[in-house]
Amino acid sequence: MLANALEALRFPEKVSISEAARRHRVLMNPGAYSGPWDESPHDMRCLDRPMDCLHGDSPYSVVGVMGPSQTGKSEIGNNWQLHTVLYDQADLLFVAPTRDLTNVYVTTQFDKMLDLAVYEDGRAGILRDRQLGGVSADNINLKRFLGCDFHFLWPGGPTFRAKPFPRGRMDDYEEFAKDVADQGSALGLMEGRMGSFAAYGRTKTYANSSPTLGRTKGIEALVASGTDERWYVDCLQCGTPFRLCFDHLHYDKQGTAEDAATSAVLVCPASDCGGAHVQSDKRMLMSTGRWVGRGERAVSLRDSNIGKVGELIRTDRATFRLEGLMGFRPWTQIAKLARAAEIAFAIEQDPASLVSFDNTVVGRNYVPREDGEPAVTEDALYTRARNSYYRMGEVPPGVLCLIATIDQQGNRFEVAVWGFGAGFRCWLIDRFAVLTTMENGRERPLKPFNRPEDWSVLHARVLSRTYPMAGAPQLRMKIMNTSIDTGGLDGATDNAFAWWHAMVSGDVGSGRPPLPATAITLLKGGNKPKGRLLPPPTVDAKRQIKGAPQAELFVPNVNRYKDIADVRLKRMEEGPGYIAFPNNLPQADDGSFPYLAELRAEHNVNGQWTREPHRANETWDLYIQACAVVTRFGGNDASFAWVPEWARPPKDAPRKLMPEPQPDPNGITGDEPPAQPPAPPRSQSRMQRPRRSVRVSRG
Repeated sequence: MLANALEALRFPEKVSISEAARRHRVLMNPGAYSGPWDESPHDMRCLDRPMDCLHGDSPYSVVGVMGPSQTGKSEIGNNWQLHTVLYDQADLLFVAPTRDLTNVYVTTQFDKMLDLAVYEDGRAGILRDRQLGGVSADNINLKRFLGCDFHFLWPGGPTFRAKPFPRGRMDDYEEFAKDVADQGSALGLMEGRMGSFAAYGRTKTYANSSPTLGRTKGIEALVASGTDERWYVDCLQCGTPFRLCFDHLHYDKQGTAEDAATSAVLVCPASDCGGAHVQSDKRMLMSTGRWVGRGERAVSLRDSNIGKVGELIRTDRATFRLEGLMGFRPWTQIAKLARAAEIAFAIEQDPASLVSFDNTVVGRNYVPREDGEPAVTEDALYTRARNSYYRMGEVPPGVLCLIATIDQQGNRFEVAVWGFGAGFRCWLIDRFAVLTTMENGRERPLKPFNRPEDWSVLHARVLSRTYPMAGAPQLRMKIMNTSIDTGGLDGATDNAFAWWHAMVSGDVGSGRPPLPATAITLLKGGNKPKGRLLPPPTVDAKRQIKGAPQAELFVPNVNRYKDIADVRLKRMEEGPGYIAFPNNLPQADDGSFPYLAELRAEHNVNGQWTREPHRANETWDLYIQACAVVTRFGGNDASFAWVPEWARPPKDAPRKLMPEPQPDPNGITGDEPPAQPPAPPRSQSRMQRPRRSVRVSRG
């Protein structure tokens, strides 16, 4: 007892956080490395400086670390907390984005560290021995130690109110709300709790996260505001310094994911070297590493013993960018995941796989691969249509199913019919508006929002349509599914549900048989840009009819679908996702093509798709609907093997169309093409009219 009492009176030893981790930290990771921190086969010396910047004597009050998963971001905070208990006691507030995440952290990480931390002689229990007794001193939200208390909470008004702390840690910082309980940012509120300690200059805040919000937001904005340090290594062959980052990882970008894995090498960027480093060289490369921040410049260790020159900027924020190649994942696995994401993007045109790879594997905010490329123009789409082999109202080879999409307006229904084929290729088959209905032997204008009975016109004019096959008009193809946008003015949703029930119930008087519940898709655009592409459908109990099939409402993430559609629309050569148009699109009196203009009516502004004022966008919305229907039935299956036999093209339909010869505008003929079967005569296409920039005079 006397010895313990005297030990407590000893002045604390000055120990860096990285040294404390080497003395006392023991890891237990079943299936991976387990053992003392300093004996790990993974060289994690890159974590030493971020850890040591959290020491009470460092000049920094905020330390921010951005990086992918499995690179040690959380371990920096864990080792800081261990050091706080053993060598530099102070109260600390730990905050995770949600209550569940906070509880999971305490039970799976912090409690494990308490059990495994050892004395310098290897005996376990050094942290447990510093812990105060009693149930109130050891629960999920509070851990009490000699000289300090640790609180584990989640963002909310009470979290940052009337709780003074000299130290704070924010895990998964990117997931915090921008405005916590209408009181401000989490970092600002955390620093506000430290006012009484700031005069002594010993406040510390640690924030870490994988990036997701963009370059000017969240963790990357925090990192950019500080020293913004990056990890440099020297080429083992020529000594040239370069960042250990994904951009320098070379692999086979044409083959399979396995080909990428087997070919992965880290290449020196020096033009006169090009030395290739494999995974077994990583530890030696890491031994040459150093952090280089703003105001500094990396130089070879052969020219400087610290590998950099210049003076680091003066700031109270030490910030760091961890890269995926610095972490625990083998470079071969990173290359494999990269190629798999690229293949998925090429097939589905959905950037979700690339976003996930960039955020969680590389450790950077996703930037669209086509970023910086000009948006596809109406003229480019016009050229695509002019060179097409098929005409409006016919189904070209390659189409495997037809999907009709309907957008309700105040005085009409806007309708499009799309053909989809393997690889999510798409053809615009038909585009028209339903403007009138028959009443007492006369046509009258439609009023879909106000008159539910007007919806009956859709069965004959849309759902019952069939389309001839190009080159074999005697063969016709049925529509597999029809979607309707249920949004709009008051009553629009009620009318859409009532129409759906009428279609699936049939009409005895007219002899119209009931349609299957899968023949119609009810849609309503979602407003969660980061939500699932197509969440499971919802059932509105208020709009159900007793004894009838349940009407399901699908709420697609239209923002993500528009990202996908934009990538597909930009594809200028035939292939997965390519969108084709007939060569006789309707043309306005001014020479423009309204349906092509509607496809370019919206632009992506800071991640949100916005329509330009007073511009029609119906064709664009109708295509988005069709993409959602494809996801409903086929998910990401690009083979379209899920299309039922009855909805597929007839077996005898032509498999290929020959292009029509284009007349030379100057009347000059070139070399004769190889002999081909004569194409059937066709009437003059409206697509051959003068362009919009030419003034036209008509008699």
